[in-house]
Amino acid sequence: MVTVVLGLLAAVSYGLADFAGGVASRRHSAVTVLLYSYPVGAVLMLALLPLFPGSPDGRVVLFGVLGGAAGLFGVIVLYGLMVVAPMNVISPVTAVLSAIVPVVFAVLTGERPTVAAGVGIAVGVVAVLLVSRTSEDHPHGRIGAGVLGLALLAGVGFGAYFIFLARAGNHSGLWPLVISRWTSALLIVPVAVRRRRVAPVGGRMLALVVGSGTCDALANMFFLLASRAGLLSLASVLTSLYPAVTVLLAVLILREHTSRVQRLGLALAGAAIVLITV
Repeated sequence: MVTVVLGLLAAVSYGLADFAGGVASRRHSAVTVLLYSYPVGAVLMLALLPLFPGSPDGRVVLFGVLGGAAGLFGVIVLYGLMVVAPMNVISPVTAVLSAIVPVVFAVLTGERPTVAAGVGIAVGVVAVLLVSRTSEDHPHGRIGAGVLGLALLAGVGFGAYFIFLARAGNHSGLWPLVISRWTSALLIVPVAVRRRRVAPVGGRMLALVVGSGTCDALANMFFLLASRAGLLSLASVLTSLYPAVTVLLAVLILREHTSRVQRLGLALAGAAIVLITV
């Protein structure tokens, strides 16, 4: 039960973070948004560190750094795609992959989810195909194979991030998050400088960026605690429910269009996640 609650809290927090970050990326580049949001999350995790006793070692540092790099890759790709494609397509596609990758890893390393998990993975693949299908008269046009491929890569990046955090050890407190957040915050600097994306952000956009960084960091914390309280496969799939929040906000606030086929795909994605958690 603890894993379920924490996993769902992670899903809500990720959904809010992705929506805020995606909206901000339509005004500023994804790299600029991350240049500001990652330090916010890094400072927040550092402030919460005393509340969760633990100590870092070589394993924690290694997996924290690897997680920071994988997560940064996924977010850069995701936020960039949200500028050229609808959130209600990109977010579910990445989520299904971010759920499948840790589940497959968990099975290969000894976890034994039920047979329903295998069915859920198959349903998830079908969901990706349906959710990503748009017609020529869609406001964003037909989603190309290149965009879909990048969304899948972003999902793999998030899935790898979940794995690295979970493998960092159960007695390290929030150190894996602190290390991964600071790794991402440092790595984004040369990327921003090279792409000439160092620009001031203020007003409502700054509030969105700070909110995105805060929610993202809290989501990471909830996921880490969920993975320690139960199975990695369960925690990762519950966390991957986050598109429900992102899509709902995109439809209600941004008035994004969803076709009947896409809604069927969203329903199947939800069904896939439920099956994998059985």
